[in-house]
Formats: sequence, structure tokens, C-alpha cells
Amino acid sequence: MNGLRIQRYFGCVAFVVAVGTSVIVLADDYKQLPPPGIEIDQEVKNALATRVERLDNEIDVLAESETDSASWQPDIRVLTRAVRLAIAQDRFYKASETKDAAKLLDEAERRLAAARSGTRGLALLGVSVRSSDKPQMVVGGFVSDIDDSVQPYGLVIPAGFQLGTTSPHRLDVWLHGRGDTKTEIPFLIERMNKVGTYAPADTIVLHPFGRHCNAFKFAGETDVYEAIRHSERILPIDRDQIAIRGFSMGGAGCWHLAVHDPLNWFAANPGAGFVDSIVYQGWQTNPPFAIDAVRQKLLRWYDVLPWVTNLQNTHPVAYSGEVDKQRQAADRVVAAAKEAGFEFPYVIGAKMAHKVDDVSIAEIDRQLAAIAAEPVPAPRREIEFVTYTTRYAKADWLSVTGLEEHWTAGKVKAKIAAQDRLVVKTEGVTHLEFDFRKSAWPAASRDVDLIIDGGRFTVPDQSELPGWQCRLVRSDGQWNIDVSEPNVLRKRPGLQGPIDDAFCDRFLFVLPTRPATHGEVQRWVNREQLYAQQRWRELMRGDVRVVNDVDLTEDQIKNNHLICFGDFFSNRYLARIRRELPIEWTKEKIAVGDKTFDPATHAVAFCYPNPRNRTKYVVVNSGMTFREFSNVSNSRQIAMLPDWAVIDVQAEDDSIFPGNIKAEGFFNETWGL
Repeated sequence: MNGLRIQRYFGCVAFVVAVGTSVIVLADDYKQLPPPGIEIDQEVKNALATRVERLDNEIDVLAESETDSASWQPDIRVLTRAVRLAIAQDRFYKASETKDAAKLLDEAERRLAAARSGTRGLALLGVSVRSSDKPQMVVGGFVSDIDDSVQPYGLVIPAGFQLGTTSPHRLDVWLHGRGDTKTEIPFLIERMNKVGTYAPADTIVLHPFGRHCNAFKFAGETDVYEAIRHSERILPIDRDQIAIRGFSMGGAGCWHLAVHDPLNWFAANPGAGFVDSIVYQGWQTNPPFAIDAVRQKLLRWYDVLPWVTNLQNTHPVAYSGEVDKQRQAADRVVAAAKEAGFEFPYVIGAKMAHKVDDVSIAEIDRQLAAIAAEPVPAPRREIEFVTYTTRYAKADWLSVTGLEEHWTAGKVKAKIAAQDRLVVKTEGVTHLEFDFRKSAWPAASRDVDLIIDGGRFTVPDQSELPGWQCRLVRSDGQWNIDVSEPNVLRKRPGLQGPIDDAFCDRFLFVLPTRPATHGEVQRWVNREQLYAQQRWRELMRGDVRVVNDVDLTEDQIKNNHLICFGDFFSNRYLARIRRELPIEWTKEKIAVGDKTFDPATHAVAFCYPNPRNRTKYVVVNSGMTFREFSNVSNSRQIAMLPDWAVIDVQAEDDSIFPGNIKAEGFFNETWGL
């Protein structure tokens, strides 16, 4: 019988595949993340489990009788889910955490009673009806659009906040540092009891959980934005007054969100962290795997320095401790910015190691308050933006929606030069969109005098909505209005690869109901699909949504990236679309372009626009591509496979790759080989 189980050896983890009577140890060199918990008295666990079951049943009963259950359920289920996960996954790290679990269930009891009486929103979370002279700490939950799991967050409500106020408030998003054992229960308890490093006056502070420990990348990044949107539904937040901040692992997350989405934040305050993988890990001379052309391109996804010029579009205020080993991050960004011709404030904590001192806290808060007081022009007059992937396409009223070549810089400088004149210069860009709905620019005309790359055109508004809107395409060196169909096959925002991109948005596992043509491939598929599900549950703290290929519905095809395991015979959905995929996989051969491989010992993993729904991916034979090797450091959590790869399934799992990579690459800009 084939299967997958986990064994622990001296605190490490080995994944073991049982094949017949033999056992193959696949990997035991890297630590588990989150780490294994301590042993808890079974009676205590049983008592907690019984309470969780009862509370969840009572929530179900109440939800059936209420029409607005979506507005209050997550704020209760986030508490019961935290305890349920700790029990199911053995993730208690201190004996006292069972008492913390009981406290969370006590709070769930209180909220359930309050929900029955009609209490909603901030009052349900516990924010006092009366204004408080001290900050109030509360926790809540939102349903992730990625996987329908309830993800936690914390809020610090400023002193003097009046429940029911409609006056817009500044929002600071604080990204926490790494804590291998800070799973749901410790996170929620801390957020219910500690203000945190910063709590500026008249400012709401949002603490996203960010899927625990991934430096707010991948699904952790998506969760930051979902937590902000959720907060906007229950709090009066000024969209022009949102700052991104963080320290250590959170500092790394802050750097990356600041350079990839600079115009979403009025300011960015990163402290410590890392800004690349190679230098931070010391891989310049002895890398653990080949840093070849594919890996160099993949590193451009989250490495900060290639994107550093984007910081000109926000207001960075960096921090480092004077003697902190992680000071190199800010030092390198400051140097790169200076080389690019601009500077920003850099606060150094005197004699500080990996910590923010009180003097620096006061100075940083002073600087951010001054920036927040500056008027925000509407519209912004000038934007200079660089992107390497259309996952990061939007910069206020400008969007880069097509590149000459992904992972090579696409650059745009755009300036409002007169009342109805826009001057644009581009490099490496094929598609642009302009959207001035927010500012309704230009006020006096529906046409814009557009000067772009030396050409001059009078361009009419392409929408009946307020503000000028336009889609442009460049072909044969000339810019024209883009009148192509919206879903024509090309790389575009949200559909540009690599494989890991599919796990940043809503996805569904689609499992085969027939065996693969070749036994060696079948065993590998079994291993990989079980591993992908386990990895999502534990590392990304998520729920796994799974359907068999014969049960897949049209609605599921419409609304999900489909993560399909199996070959083009065993998975019936892949069998349906195989002729519309760019890779051939038959009983006799695997063909990728002019290269062929033995299908008895090889499998393919790739992402591609789903032929039945061009707005979503179909992913074949892969979960997230960073494996146990990445558990050591968040700077190792990088995309390890490009758009497609051919894998020798005979090789053992080395915790870096799913097998021996025999060929790999990126599809071109029209998803061709």
C-alpha cells in the first residue's frame, strides 16, 4: 500500500514513502516549520476538543437562523479554529498554552452570546462603547478568498476612539517578526494583551497574521491585503493614509511590499529583515543549488534591490540597530537608492542590536506624522515605476499590463504636464492602462493630449465613468489604442506565472480517479499531492479544498485555479484539455518543444491558462515549490520552479526540488514555448 507519513528523528522531520514492504527515507536534513509541539495531557486535549466541537455546532445553528452570518462568524470561528488546529496538529509549545486555549474559547463563548443578542462589528470584538483613555487591543478573523480558511488578525484601537465614529483614521499595518512557535494561539493571545512596538496617536494599527512565517510573501502577502480590506469594512480608514511597517521578518515583508506596491502606502517603515536571498544567505561562492538563469529570474520576484527605484513613489523611513547583523538590508537599499539618484531618512538606533529603541521609536513616529500631514495631490502628478512581472502592475492611475519579456525590467515614467496633457516614456513595456476614476482627471475634457515615446496623439476617453480611461498596446514600435479581446492568450496581471503564483489566489486541488499510465509516475504523483496538501495545511496554516476529477463542476472551473495531479490519462480534467496544452504527455513520450522524455520515469509540472477559463491557471503536478530546505530561513522561501519543468521521478526528494530537474523554463509572453 502506498502512503505518506511523518517520522521525527532528533527534532527533524523525514517524509517516508512506504512502497510495498520497503521504506524510502526522502528527507530529514531540515527542521519542521512550524516545529513539533510538546506532549499535552490527553484529558486536557479532550476537554478542549469537546468545547471546540460544541461551540462550532452552536455557531452552525445560529448561522442558519441569521441572514448576516458572514459578518460575524469569522470573528468567533477564528478562536475555535486556533484551538482545533493546535489539537489536530500537536502545536502546543508550552503547558500554559492549554490555558491560553481555554481563554480563547471563553472569548468565543462571549462573542457567541453577543452575536445572539445582535451585537456586530467592533462591539462584537470587544471594543468599548465608551471612549477609552488607553489603546484597546482586540482580535478578529476574516475568511480567506484563497482557501476559505479563517485567518486571524489583531487591531490596536487608539486612545480616544469613539465607537460609531465615521471620521477617517490613519492605518498603520504592522508586520510581525519571525516566531517559529507563534502559531494561532500565541499570536491571538499576544494581540489581545500587547500594544506592540508602535501605537501612534489617532492611528489604528493592524497586525496581520500573514500565514505565520513566510515574510508576508505568497499567500502571506495576499492576507495582508485581505486584512486591510476587512478592516475597511468595520473601521473608518483613510485610504490615502495607510502605512506599511515591520521589523525583522516583518521588516523584510515591509521592504518587499514597499517596492512592489509603493503607491498603496503613504509611507513605509522597514526595520532590519533581508532584501535578497543570495547575499543574506552567503551563497555567493557556495550556493546549495545552481543559481542558473532560471533561478536568477525567479529571485527577481522578491529580491528588493532590482525594484528599489519604486521607493521614490512613497516615503520610506528605514531603521536599523547600530550593531544589528541585519543592518545590511537597509544599508544596501540606502546605497542602491543613492546610486539611483535619491535618498530617504534612515534612523539608526545607537548601540542597538536587533531591537528598536525608545529614542528611535519617537523619531520615526515624528517623521511619519509629518509625512501624514502633507496634502495628497489628486491626481498624483508624476509616477516612475518599474516592474519585472505583471503580478505587480498597478501604480495609482497607471498599470503595466504587458511586458516584452517577463523578469526583465519594464519601466514607465508618466507625468501630467498640463491640464489635459500626459507625457509618458516606456522601456520594455507592451501594454499600458490609465485609470483616472479616483481624481476624475482631466476635469475639462474627455480627450487627452498623449505624448508617448516621442509620438503624439489625441486619445479619447474609453469609458463613461468619471475620469479618463484608456488601454494602449505597442506593436512594431508604435502605440495604439488596445481593442483586443480582454482574455486573449498572453501574460497579463494575475496570469503570468510562475507555478507559485497560483497559490496566491483562490485554488482547488483536482485529484485523479484513474491510475497513471506508469507505476513509477503514479507513486511520485501520490507522494507529491499528499505532500502539497500537508504543506499547505501546516506551513500556510490553511484549509485544503479538494475535489475528484469526476466531480469537478463548471462553477469550480470558473472561480478557481485548478491544481491537477496525475498524467494526461489518469486525471480526467487534464485528459479533457490535453490537446489545448503546450506540452504533450502520452503513454509513449513526454514532448516539450523539440525535447522528448521517457514517460515511464518522468513527469511534468507546469502552470498554464486554463483552456476552459482563460482568467485562471491550470497547474499540473505541483504545490508550492519551496520545500523543507526553505524552513531554515524566510530568505530561502523563494519560488524554486519556473512556468514548467520536466522531473525525473526516480530521484529522491532532496527537500529542495521534487526530483531531478531534467528540463525547465518559462513560457513566452503569449504562453508559447
